[in-house]
Amino acid sequence: ELVNDSNVQFLDQDDDDDPDTELYLTQPFACGTAFAVSVLDSLMSTTYFNQNALTLIRSLITGGATPELELILAEGAGLRGGYSTDESLANRDRCRVGQISLYDGPLAQFGEAGKYGDLFVSALKSYGMLCIGLYRYRYEQLTIHVL
Repeated sequence: ELVNDSNVQFLDQDDDDDPDTELYLTQPFACGTAFAVSVLDSLMSTTYFNQNALTLIRSLITGGATPELELILAEGAGLRGGYSTDESLANRDRCRVGQISLYDGPLAQFGEAGKYGDLFVSALKSYGMLCIGLYRYRYEQLTIHVL
């Protein structure tokens, strides 16, 4: 947890971020290794006004672990394997965070000049997917140096 957002530059000595770079544009923040107090304040404010936001955030971070499971694990009780039942198999069908290509696959029709709103609605209605954002692949064209 960072008290001052600008201190993110000191977390990774090999990373040469500009001190004036915004926190959300730095590598430690993008990788999830650094959280600023301002981000935590924002999450607290969101959950205060919308208690369902905490459930969504918990599901995205833990993959659907329940508070009861967290309590059991916190007390030191481990998980043991057992027989698979319909109920235990249904519990495994929970939300997951993933990255889906828009060049091929179920949402390819939105990959070229598609609108995010159309992608969002189609993914939610057709596949039960909640699109949080887009990751734009940076294509660096190869340059050939001829001597």
